[in-house]
Amino acid sequence: MSPTPDNCPAPERTLAEINADIRCLFARAEGRLSDAERIRHAALLQEWAAAMRASVVPAA
Repeated sequence: MSPTPDNCPAPERTLAEINADIRCLFARAEGRLSDAERIRHAALLQEWAAAMRASVVPAA
């Protein structure tokens, strides 16, 4: 059974905020991420995906 919007917590940050962090990460790294930056990027992608799922409105 897939989760419903009622039992999924709302994301703490907006998609725009998360996207801005991802862009800044790459800008600071000039496109080449260190191991630590790759870990941060993976965490940001997971956060972004969760925020995307939370923003989907089920069809009627």
